[in-house]
Amino acid sequence: MAVFQSPFAPGAPLLSDYDHLRLLARSRVAWEYLRRNPEYQSDWRSSVPGRPRPVPLTDGTILLRARRRFLRAEAWGLYTFRRS
Repeated sequence: MAVFQSPFAPGAPLLSDYDHLRLLARSRVAWEYLRRNPEYQSDWRSSVPGRPRPVPLTDGTILLRARRRFLRAEAWGLYTFRRS
């Protein structure tokens, strides 16, 4: 693959530094973008959820249920913020 260095942004990362992104699922790329977004980080810090309440189902599955709604998370299209 050809290596391209922009003459307009000396010192910028090479495009080839991002080749590994082609191997990621779209949801993983979206999460990597989202978790680096300063506005998302601010909303996460101000709305860190407590431990979810476990609800055992009849088939043995444990459902983790949030104790409250997270409006800031919902603004990002999420149900709750994930601990990373």
